[in-house]
Amino acid sequence: MSPIGIERVNYIALNAKNPETAAVFAAERMGFSLVHADPDGTHYLSAHGVDRYSLVYTPGDDHGLHHVSYLVHDAKTLDAAVSRLEATGAKVSKLESAGWEGAPAVRVLTPAGHCLELTTGVSTAIPVAHLIEAPETGGPEPVVADHLGLGATDFEAEEAFMLDTLGQLYSSRIMGPGGVQVMGFMRSPGRYLYHDVVLVRTPATALHHLQFSMKNVDSFYATAEALQANDVRIEWGPLRHGPGHNIALYFRDAEGYWFEYSVEEEIILHDPTYVPRTWTVADSHAVDEWNTGAPPAELMGPPPPDALLGADLNETFAVTDS
Repeated sequence: MSPIGIERVNYIALNAKNPETAAVFAAERMGFSLVHADPDGTHYLSAHGVDRYSLVYTPGDDHGLHHVSYLVHDAKTLDAAVSRLEATGAKVSKLESAGWEGAPAVRVLTPAGHCLELTTGVSTAIPVAHLIEAPETGGPEPVVADHLGLGATDFEAEEAFMLDTLGQLYSSRIMGPGGVQVMGFMRSPGRYLYHDVVLVRTPATALHHLQFSMKNVDSFYATAEALQANDVRIEWGPLRHGPGHNIALYFRDAEGYWFEYSVEEEIILHDPTYVPRTWTVADSHAVDEWNTGAPPAELMGPPPPDALLGADLNETFAVTDS
């Protein structure tokens, strides 16, 4: 299937029980900048890349993804994408202006119910983290959202939507016992990045994690130190993933969402000759080539329970008095 025209992730919007608290935490501890707050409580935060905002907290009691916004090249590409989606029978919602000062957009639900937005914005010829100069803030330095993990009970239906409707390509798979696929790493053709979505077989529809890229290895390790100095507990990493071979670390924000900060993701220069790799859960190098330790059980399972979301921030993030 030909690609629908996705270039890259634009921003990721999360449901938040307390979006203001989440936004303050992200701004003060995670390296983002608060750029706008709507009267309805939606908070918009920028990273260190080229986009006006990259992370959004939207008021909502249901823990999970509100929507993920992907960029297409221009209005003509967006119109063609709408026609293609409607031809499949998908229910497409059209927005004259998406988000804060956003361009026209369309939203569609995946079979699992994840909301995907297509819109226009800053089009770049190469991945944003490769394009910009190195930030020198002295704090955490997330540059751009490059992928997120979407959990689905009907993995095969979600997979078919990504491949057949959106025209994504496989970069790698992770197989479980009995040959059952548990994760799929997919990319947009011609866009170089190893993946812009990860599909995860989960017991319920869920946001597995969201990721932000760093500029370089120096920035990554400086960010790790800055997070810890800001009393953000790194719960997994630094490590090096098998799929994508990126160096990564994981922590949770004020709402209990898993964030991945990573660097050195594999670049795919020529789609026709790239051969996707198949990993197995029995191979410890699949999740971490360095074998630094098993991932947290909460990351591998369903989203954090309500008890975590309501926990005191100092307890959740191991904050100590200075």
